[in-house]
Amino acid sequence: MTTLKQHGKLLILLIALLTQVPSTSQERISLSVYQDARLMTLGDQSANKPGTMNLLMNMKIQTKQKNYGYLVIVPEYEQADIQDTYKRLSLGVGYTFNRLYSPNMNFLRDFELTTTVSYGVINRFSNTEGSWSCNGEISYKVNDWLKVGAVHQLTERTDLLFRYQDKKIRYSFFFGLEFSPFNFGKKSRDVMWYAAL
Repeated sequence: MTTLKQHGKLLILLIALLTQVPSTSQERISLSVYQDARLMTLGDQSANKPGTMNLLMNMKIQTKQKNYGYLVIVPEYEQADIQDTYKRLSLGVGYTFNRLYSPNMNFLRDFELTTTVSYGVINRFSNTEGSWSCNGEISYKVNDWLKVGAVHQLTERTDLLFRYQDKKIRYSFFFGLEFSPFNFGKKSRDVMWYAAL
C-alpha cells in the first residue's frame, strides 16, 4: 500500500518539473488559503463544533492569457482537524475564465471563474486511498496581487468507503484569499486587454 509520504514526494517532483517550464509560458504563480464555511460557523452532525479548522491550500501555476482566460495547474493540500485528522494531497488541472464580460458589463471585469479536476490521495484512519475531486471557484480581484474567493468542491471520500464501506461524494464550500506574489508575465492582464481593444 502506498503512503502519503510517497505520494508527497511524487507531487514535489511534479511541481519541480512544472516550474522548469520557461517563464515566458507563465503569467503568475499564486497561493490560496481557504476555510470550510460550514465547519467554521456551524460545525457538523458529528462531534466537530463551530470553529473547527478545515483548511484548503493550493498553488496555481498559470499559463499565458488567451482569449477567455488561461490554463492552471494546481497542486493542492487539505487538512481538517476532525476526529482522525483528514488529509488530502492532490494535483489538478483546470481553466480560469477572466474575460467573460462585455463593455456594457464592466462590473464583471474583476471577477474570475476557475474550474479544476484533480486526483490525489486521502490519508485518514491510518490508511491512504486514491481520490478524485473537482472544484468550482469564483474570485474577485481586489488589486493586482490579492483576490477574495469562494470554492465549491466535490470530493470522492474514499476514507469513508474504507471505514464505513459507504462510497460517498461530499460537497464542501470554502471561503478565503488568493495571493499572487510571483508575476512572470511581461504585461499585466489589464494592459493586454486594453491593447486587444
